[in-house]
Amino acid sequence: MSFFNVALILIVGIVAGFLNVVAGGGSMLMLPLLVFLGMDMSVANATNRVGIFMQNLVASGKFHKEGVLRPKEALFFIIPAALGAVAGTFLAIELNEIFLRIVISILICIMAVLLVIKPKMWEGTGVRRGSPWLLRIIFFFIGIYGGFVQAGVGFFFIWAFVGLTGYDLLHSNAIKVTVILCYTAISLLLFASRGLVHLQTGLIIACGTMIGGFLGARFSIAKGNNWLRWVLATVIFASAAKMIFDVVHML
Repeated sequence: MSFFNVALILIVGIVAGFLNVVAGGGSMLMLPLLVFLGMDMSVANATNRVGIFMQNLVASGKFHKEGVLRPKEALFFIIPAALGAVAGTFLAIELNEIFLRIVISILICIMAVLLVIKPKMWEGTGVRRGSPWLLRIIFFFIGIYGGFVQAGVGFFFIWAFVGLTGYDLLHSNAIKVTVILCYTAISLLLFASRGLVHLQTGLIIACGTMIGGFLGARFSIAKGNNWLRWVLATVIFASAAKMIFDVVHML
């Protein structure tokens, strides 16, 4: 791999790590880059998980150190999301993703609109709005998507945390990175067992995403909910547009 390619992956990794922790959608930058550099999409989808795992490891540690994250709170969501991610990982190995991307892009656009026109719904009330079993089912299906393609899954976790559990955006981000950290470890092992992970490239991505993840956690803690809402809305709109553009070119 040339020095230019390494530097490019590292820089995009920093940006992707920052976006993934603050909002989501960083994989929508990294996956096209890896494919552009000649990597097969299935290998890129698997290799990208190395960076995701390391970025969330750093970010969750930062959130925990600053007192934003309580691991026991995350445990409730980790189990159903991890089970879903296992199913999604096997789907990623077998199925085409075009239809799923169309549905997801529409849902992401709806979320972005709600972020702008209904800001109070994202502030959190501390009141859980769904039954425990309903929450487990929802997080199971989000986990399926995360295991399948990962790109944009953070948006759905944040929507579920704020809309259904009553957490504000800051605490939602902290729990989100912990849940993704845990299920990514499982998905990564499954992808690696099929020989789909390019470890050298994955470690380069990880160097960038760890820096970006740390900076993203610091930004989230320092700026709070209002800044996060606008950053999240901007990233969601851009990610939805990118996803729709990709789908058009895949058809």
